[in-house]
Amino acid sequence: MTELQRVFARNGPISVGVDTGGTHTDVVLVHDKKVVTLKVPTTPQDLNIGILDGLEKACAVAGVGLERLSRFVYATTYVTNLIVEEKDTNVGLITTAGFRDVLEIGRASRKPDVYDIQWRPTRPLVPRHLRLGVRERMDYQGSVLTPLDERAAREVLQQLKEAGVRSIAVCLLHAYANPAHERRIAELAREVCPDVDISLSSDVVREFREYERTSTTCVNAFIKKAIVEHLDALEIAAGERAISAGCYIMRGNGGLSTFKKASNLAAAITHSGVMGGIIGATALATQCGIRNIITLDMGGTSTDVALVTDGTPQMTQRSKVGGHPLLIPTLDMITIGAGGGSMAWIEGGSGLRVGPRSAGSVPGPACYGLGGMNPTVTDANLYTGRLNPEFFLAGTRPLYPEKSEAALREKIAEPLSLSLADASIGILSIAEAHMANAIRLVSVERGLDPRDFALVAFGGAGALHAVRLAEALSIKKILIPPAPGNLSAMGLLCADIRHDYVQTMVTDLDPNVTEVLRQIVQTLLAQANEALKGEGVEPDHAQFQATVDLRYQGQNYDLNIPLVDRDLEGDFAALEGRFNDLHERVYGYRLNARTVQLVNVRVTATGFNEKASWPIHEAGAGSPVPAARREIYIETLGWQLAPVYRFEDLHPTQEIEGPAIVEYPGSTLFVAPNWVARFDESKNAHLTHFDA
Repeated sequence: MTELQRVFARNGPISVGVDTGGTHTDVVLVHDKKVVTLKVPTTPQDLNIGILDGLEKACAVAGVGLERLSRFVYATTYVTNLIVEEKDTNVGLITTAGFRDVLEIGRASRKPDVYDIQWRPTRPLVPRHLRLGVRERMDYQGSVLTPLDERAAREVLQQLKEAGVRSIAVCLLHAYANPAHERRIAELAREVCPDVDISLSSDVVREFREYERTSTTCVNAFIKKAIVEHLDALEIAAGERAISAGCYIMRGNGGLSTFKKASNLAAAITHSGVMGGIIGATALATQCGIRNIITLDMGGTSTDVALVTDGTPQMTQRSKVGGHPLLIPTLDMITIGAGGGSMAWIEGGSGLRVGPRSAGSVPGPACYGLGGMNPTVTDANLYTGRLNPEFFLAGTRPLYPEKSEAALREKIAEPLSLSLADASIGILSIAEAHMANAIRLVSVERGLDPRDFALVAFGGAGALHAVRLAEALSIKKILIPPAPGNLSAMGLLCADIRHDYVQTMVTDLDPNVTEVLRQIVQTLLAQANEALKGEGVEPDHAQFQATVDLRYQGQNYDLNIPLVDRDLEGDFAALEGRFNDLHERVYGYRLNARTVQLVNVRVTATGFNEKASWPIHEAGAGSPVPAARREIYIETLGWQLAPVYRFEDLHPTQEIEGPAIVEYPGSTLFVAPNWVARFDESKNAHLTHFDA
């Protein structure tokens, strides 16, 4: 029995985090400050196969049975893929008569490029013949202007039932202010079409903005049945293997919820697969005393970039999935189609392009030997010597360099009259340019200097490209976790339970609205408290935060400001002052004489969990000893013989100067010339430039 197995053999909770990506499924097992990490291929035909296979392998390494698992936290790209691929369009929409085309009209603006004459809006999730209206009307304060025509509602429900829809989204005008008509339609649906799932906008998002509210409700209806079936099947399959652990899933707000609770608001799971990395990177940086970071999560299919200031990830109330707007709280991030599996191709006979198309896990890059014929970023890294064909994923997946060379030569090098080395460097440079632009979007374009931040790079491929990105952006500090390919899964075990509630209240910020504001806050707090109780959160582990969205009268966008007790007593002068200060900081100006409007009231409920952490290691003596040396291709130097280190052979306090390679079980770190990597007590790699 190994020392690791002896630790896991002790009594006590064993937590597991599983992050299912487009290419690999990452698993992290934690017990008593000991960690087991591994990667297994994602199984697109049935995600549960890869998940349970990864759990069994991780438990085998730890020497424990699956029945020992006490907490299972899951994140997945499954929901996002459902929307992007639009695998099932049997969804209907019921709206107020005359508003069936809100979903298609949208904002009637040409975005993102007003000069692109080829641009077309995203196709609505619900086709027009399945978007039907009923006679009813509320005003923005919730007063009934036109009663619900129940006969027409029954006819519409029957029509959608006969059309074969599996799910119906109900989004009536101003239902955020008064949900009575929507709830009556839900009652009628239980009579007319009891087998059809119903999503009410008043349950999904109690917030104004008709287009975004309708889109969010349709997204929820589109994925709800599928995600319920997926999570139910996962729980059943886990139970069949004697897993009785409590099951939680990561949501877009960076918090956890039980499978059952999360299924009721499926739209909140759309960004599940991304958020674990942001939370994990934030926890890691905080442990290292770093408060401002840019996270770079590069996997096999895409790269996700986010900004963390003063130890807190940025939040947004508006995001998109597959081009469809969402009006729910999510961690603010940018996703681009640049991953290890991003395919290189030639456009117009001479233009080298990389991504967004991906080879995925099947057939994968050409070097996988599974039938992939197109060169990818992974193939370019393999040819330039940055990847070891005999130690990819710790040797569990052999790579075939000859297949990479053949694909690079046939598809890129010969058509462009380039050497294989230049073709490979070209592919890597283009992919890195895309990622650098994404980092600029979350920093420079928001008035922030990336040089004031440390870059935390992870994912299967993040550590391969971190140094070149830092050089492009003049970033002087890089942080690489002990298991870069598994940080997202580790982040799942660092997350808290979180629920967000909102109620629109559009009014001037005036002392006369104090009592109404106070009542709304109390109502939302009661809902939030009930949600945490339902998750089994003890009162001393619960925290509640009330905030409001404010704007200047006439503005279309707002800023979120925390509420304090003094605000709820009707003294809004301090609240207005905080809003003016924030507005000036964000937009560069303030309008002290302009009336401030209250737009939305929000309450966030947090149930604190015990956080997982990376183990502490003993310091090493002397300089690190390379496991091998191999030639790697460096842009300005050509082929260079560089030392190759194995991560398990390294110890705290040791340093590595570039050019060099560090091979992790699930990732690879490329240390470029003029950079040095220093390892701390948890074997985090801190990279700095010689000039820093």
